[in-house]
Amino acid sequence: MILKKEPEQLLNEIRQGGYSKSMQPLVSVVTTAYNIEKYLPTAIESVLSQKTNFKVEMIIGEDCSTDKTLEIALNYQKKYPQIIKVLIPEKNQGITPNCINTHNACKGKYIALLDGDDYWTTNSKLQLQIDFLDKNPDYAGSAHQAKIIYNNSNKEDFFGQNTDAEFGVMDTISNRKFHTSSLVYRKEVWDKVGGIPSGVAVSNDRAIYPMVAIFGKIKYFKEVMCIYRQTGFGISSRATYEQIKTELLMIPWLRNIDKKFPLIRFKSFLHYSIYTNPIKISFLPLVQHYFLFVICSFSYFPGNLGDLKHGTFEFFKKLNF
Repeated sequence: MILKKEPEQLLNEIRQGGYSKSMQPLVSVVTTAYNIEKYLPTAIESVLSQKTNFKVEMIIGEDCSTDKTLEIALNYQKKYPQIIKVLIPEKNQGITPNCINTHNACKGKYIALLDGDDYWTTNSKLQLQIDFLDKNPDYAGSAHQAKIIYNNSNKEDFFGQNTDAEFGVMDTISNRKFHTSSLVYRKEVWDKVGGIPSGVAVSNDRAIYPMVAIFGKIKYFKEVMCIYRQTGFGISSRATYEQIKTELLMIPWLRNIDKKFPLIRFKSFLHYSIYTNPIKISFLPLVQHYFLFVICSFSYFPGNLGDLKHGTFEFFKKLNF
């Protein structure tokens, strides 16, 4: 049974440890964690501060960190066992298997994503997003604006647009419209498709976004309700070309979910994202991905002309790198 209470009452119960384990969570927060001892406490506290009239659980997929990340997570689990569950694998799994296993451990009707080095800034964030999804069953997910802060810099930026919007499949197969840590979506979507492909080594969000949009629209709120830290420690900063290339495994998987999925247009974007990635790529693969980007882009002619101009400019920039 999902029991709803007044937000202030529930928040006090969380802090005082009186939150019943038998109460079913409505929302499961998915957080994967690897070597983020400096940032994890803030992420956890931002979940614990949420004022909701429903139960929230936080599943932390710890992946054999070499710093104090596991120790920090376990200390929070000991203090708030009614809220926090830490998953401890026997050996390092890698980002995607860890993501999959953390999702599969969730009991909530909804999944909220929170990267372990990010944090939420609004304590009514979950309540707002869940209220919207409860009232709008044709929407599969909800997201919002995020502020970007940069490591060792006073620079700040915003991730998405500053107007409310709704996004569909076509919006999720190009550059991201919202940050991962802002997304809340229906867990039935994950359950229906059996999760994302385990072979995708890096971009879990690039797989999750269209997966959600296939089953319904994604509501976007213009309000800033999370912080995205550009720390330089993310998986993309240390990924190899072979790992980046695994993004192409998403194509047959998405087509299997939806026969009408815009396969060739998504191929065009994936080849573009591979050859423009900051990692070093040798000459032949660089040229190969560029030409595949060009060829596939004609699936949406003449809308591809602007992309071709930009993509060609980026290609020659990469050649001179």
